[in-house]
Amino acid sequence: MSEGHSTYTPKTGIERWFDSRMPLPRLVYDSFIAYPVPRNLNYAWTFGGILALMLAAQILTGIVLAMHYAADSTLAFDSVEKIMRDVNSGWLLRYLHSNGASFFFVAVYIHIFRGLYYGSYKAPRELLWILGCIIYLLMMATGFMGYVLPWGQMSFWGATVITGFFTAIPLVGDW
Repeated sequence: MSEGHSTYTPKTGIERWFDSRMPLPRLVYDSFIAYPVPRNLNYAWTFGGILALMLAAQILTGIVLAMHYAADSTLAFDSVEKIMRDVNSGWLLRYLHSNGASFFFVAVYIHIFRGLYYGSYKAPRELLWILGCIIYLLMMATGFMGYVLPWGQMSFWGATVITGFFTAIPLVGDW
């Protein structure tokens, strides 16, 4: 059974018999041993998978943190303090979540610049690029919302600066 471009050749009669009925060794050989890869494949192409793992970590830590968070402007800061002091390994979860968000955006920027370098925005993938830009804008909005959740001084002034950017947009801000 030599379909396609497989270079697998069974050596014994039993292997040939098995390959003609169920080409499992051929599949393993073609998928893991003699798999052709592009010449420009490097570690920069792994950032999509890295982002998927980091997003899963963000979601898991975010869900656990949300279980202990009080979504009230008078209780928010105290609930963050409670997470840091009273919840078992709450400090670790919060730091994993906050530092993970920073590393997530670093990985996103590397992913974007890899796409720019290799021309991933060109046809026939321009729709994929546009969807990626929309996802990026949604990630920035989500990151902003997460930054202002603790309702402390840094959150307040960060929100003041970021929302102040919108005043610089014509027809939205002041003339």
